[in-house]
Amino acid sequence: MQKIVPLEKAHDVTHFDCGEGKLNTWLQTIAMQHQRNGTSKTFVLIDDGEPCIVLGFFTMAIRTLTPSEVLPQDLQRKLPRQVPGFTLARLGVSVLAQGRKFGAFLLLEAMERAYRASMSVGGYALFVDAKDGLASFYEHFGFKPLIDDPNTLVMPIAAMPKFPD
Repeated sequence: MQKIVPLEKAHDVTHFDCGEGKLNTWLQTIAMQHQRNGTSKTFVLIDDGEPCIVLGFFTMAIRTLTPSEVLPQDLQRKLPRQVPGFTLARLGVSVLAQGRKFGAFLLLEAMERAYRASMSVGGYALFVDAKDGLASFYEHFGFKPLIDDPNTLVMPIAAMPKFPD
């Protein structure tokens, strides 16, 4: 059975390959450092049978934006000058595990984590920094591209599914 857990030293990231060199390198060399210094949090998809093998991952961080500069017109109404939110900064699935809908599983987990955090501390939306050609994956789940950057997408927390308690 697969589950998503916080990245730990015990997870073998040295052989992780999602087909995107920059994502691989980031997970292998920077993710743990950022997690230690509090700038982001990385979660990994593992299988109970081989809990050290990383099947996929996502990284989240906090974000602040100015709505009038970047949000689509329909999302700008009644918002303050600065809006707090969450960023899905990175998401990758091992080439050995692709085609099994793990990307959607990881995305929904990130959405749920943003939703739950917003219920505790506030937060307007979840933003995604999509790699070239992957924005349509996020649009399929209801994310909308920002005005000035079609590879950065947003989903207001209020538009997310209501995750069970």
